[in-house]
Amino acid sequence: MLDELEYIAPIGIARLLCQYLPDKKAEIFDVGCGTGLTCRFLSDSGYDALDGIDLSPDMVRVAEQQGIYRELIVGDVNEPIERESASYDGVISSGTFTHGHVGPDPLDDIFRILRPDGVLACTVHIDLWESQGFKQKFESLVHDGTARCLQLRKDKYYETGNIDGWFCVYQKAR
Repeated sequence: MLDELEYIAPIGIARLLCQYLPDKKAEIFDVGCGTGLTCRFLSDSGYDALDGIDLSPDMVRVAEQQGIYRELIVGDVNEPIERESASYDGVISSGTFTHGHVGPDPLDDIFRILRPDGVLACTVHIDLWESQGFKQKFESLVHDGTARCLQLRKDKYYETGNIDGWFCVYQKAR
């Protein structure tokens, strides 16, 4: 399906998470998991402690059929995520921080569920980076000591498209 769409963002952000979180036993939470495209790459790469959340029950049903998740939740990440603090080594998100989906406010809760030194790898649509406050939010998280920026770059969501997203990797500070 990724080949048909030439949608490469899920694989790109998953590769970044693998680079910064090489421990295959790492517990990873997929924010806005959709049909499971991002975690399919992680699973194929040897990661098996994968959980996810998505607003759409239909998307969660499709993700369940992948057979790669330990647990999937139908839920709104604009509300507090029903997970204990410091319960994940990594959080991944591709295609969630985009037009009409999720703004930067849930980032506080995402960092809450990360363990110290845990890694967040996510994409943010380029049009929303400044206009919706993502740049300011990440800068604030770094400034207040919550996070460290490991990598921040512009890249393509689609193989044949223009550069249309920020690929962000941040580490939770101790």
